Amino acid sequence: MPLKGRPVKLLTVMLVACTSCILYYSVFSGPADREPEELVCKRSPEVTITHSKAKCQKLRRIFATLSAHKKIGEKSIMRNAAELQRCPWQENREKKEFYRSEINQCCNSSHGLIVTQENTRVGENIVYETQKSVKINVTTEIFNMFPKESPFSGKAYKTCAVVGNGAILVDSCCGQQIDQAEFVFRFNLPPLNYTKDSGKKVDLVTANPSIMINRFQSLNHRRKAFVDMLRAYRGALILMPTFSHTFGTQLAFKVQYTLDDFGLGSRMVSFHPVYLEKLAAYWMSQGLNVRRLSSGIMLVSAAMEVCDSITLYGFWPFYTNLEGRTIGYHYYDQIAANNYMHAMPKEFFIYSQMHAQGALKLQVGQCS
Repeated sequence: MPLKGRPVKLLTVMLVACTSCILYYSVFSGPADREPEELVCKRSPEVTITHSKAKCQKLRRIFATLSAHKKIGEKSIMRNAAELQRCPWQENREKKEFYRSEINQCCNSSHGLIVTQENTRVGENIVYETQKSVKINVTTEIFNMFPKESPFSGKAYKTCAVVGNGAILVDSCCGQQIDQAEFVFRFNLPPLNYTKDSGKKVDLVTANPSIMINRFQSLNHRRKAFVDMLRAYRGALILMPTFSHTFGTQLAFKVQYTLDDFGLGSRMVSFHPVYLEKLAAYWMSQGLNVRRLSSGIMLVSAAMEVCDSITLYGFWPFYTNLEGRTIGYHYYDQIAANNYMHAMPKEFFIYSQMHAQGALKLQVGQCS
């Protein structure tokens, strides 16, 4: 008999505890559909544009008079580019059309950027971009992997976002702005779970062989991690340098086989080595004398042809941000920014110059 009242008391205690939990979470947690705290964009107090009209004109003249043909110090590029971000951006359609015409005449991105059945024939030998003495014969099987025509053929996108992977994107609050672009270019299969800063929309993404080798073991073993990652890309084009190095060819083919086997809806497409050769020659004539162009300037160049309005995000090849704080290499990892491949500062100077001229917009720092 002494245990008779205990179950009732225990039930009462449990009900009180549950009621307290419900009350606590309803007060402190907010609505059920509230976005996780780490995904909420925390904007810094709005920075007023402080530079005068005269100061901004002076900064634009600096970039107008400098040339990539001359040696320019990285600190000078960084300082002037940072200062220019404190001036209102002014679109210049004449300059935009100038670059569009120049790049179209040299390279014709809408036709030549990607290997297609229109610009390549069965039986043709493709010369590798970086190994001029090596060729690959286009068999019927290889030919059938190529799209019938370029995905950019006859296309003119109103707004485009070209999203680099620089750590300058951290706390930028640019995700929503990026996702509003009609076409979004990305690089090297970045994770898409940093929505507030980098967005999640992607229409074309590059995939370098090193990514496939280091992260996915060349797709020689289990492919689940690769397939799971690609599901987030929802049918985006996967652009690869299939014919730049011989070791990248079979890797690219494996990517296409995986896409087909798992019905992911995406398609692997290949940089055309002739296009890359012509583009390198064009930028060399503009003073960008480098061993090899980065995929960044390759796609920025393509965007100049097929997009009416272009904004670059995540391009900042320096070890510190606008406030002078040390930053990493990528927005999605903790790798130190201690070794830049390609000629990133030189290419960044060209982007800054085009920004100063009003041909494209270079977004650095927080988005409004």
